[in-house]
Amino acid sequence: MNKIKFLFFCLLSFFALTACSSTNDESQNKEQDNLAIMTEDVKSSDSTKEGVVTDNENISRDNVTVVESELAFAFNYEEVERLIEDSELAVEGIVVSTENYVYIDKDTGQGEPFTKLSFKINKVLNGDSRLEGKEITVLEMGGYITAEQSGMGDKFPDLTEEELNETFFVIPDGHKPSIKGDEMVAFLTSETEGFETGFDFYTFIGVYQSKFEYNENSEEYVRPSEDFEELIEGAETKKERSIIEEEEQIEESINTEVTKLVEEAE
Repeated sequence: MNKIKFLFFCLLSFFALTACSSTNDESQNKEQDNLAIMTEDVKSSDSTKEGVVTDNENISRDNVTVVESELAFAFNYEEVERLIEDSELAVEGIVVSTENYVYIDKDTGQGEPFTKLSFKINKVLNGDSRLEGKEITVLEMGGYITAEQSGMGDKFPDLTEEELNETFFVIPDGHKPSIKGDEMVAFLTSETEGFETGFDFYTFIGVYQSKFEYNENSEEYVRPSEDFEELIEGAETKKERSIIEEEEQIEESINTEVTKLVEEAE
């Protein structure tokens, strides 16, 4: 790991970071393809006092380091009822466009990466029904950030311009942020005390725990989750296998309940 990568992992305290560097040409090409999907529909916008919106089309994907954050949740959502209870707004809709957004803390000068979604609401499942058919802004955790935006310039003044321009793509627990065209059910809140951006927005409660993408094959809304088949194959004991199977059943159950929620709203 080179100096700039090490410093980035140490400095970005919003995430517990582990590098996901490619080890061969095939995996590297796969990551670059995924990054291409993330950037092809991004549009530019003016910066705010606390935030920086960047045009991802100007980011060289060859120099992007993929970083996977490890998140510790205060609460794990295993029931739709709790998702509805804790959210201000439950909706079904589609991502119309995305921007990369870096939130800059005014006191520390340290940035945190987000993806700014323009989200069109097709159905309001719970909450303000007047929002049906309208577009809202959703800030989703994860996205692109440069070393300079993360605050390294102030912390490490000896870094070169090339090192400060190095770009990282941060993804929470391996689940990439949404892209244009994603159809999903989202459980959202606008309660973001102490997080000032200069524009109105919602966030997912529990990060990706409250995001259910439509799967055309199963015709269900599915929450991002672990690869349970792979985990079961790698289980070393019956107890470990049983725990994984139980987690898989929980995911299948909540996916079914969310899908049912949408069907009942039709």
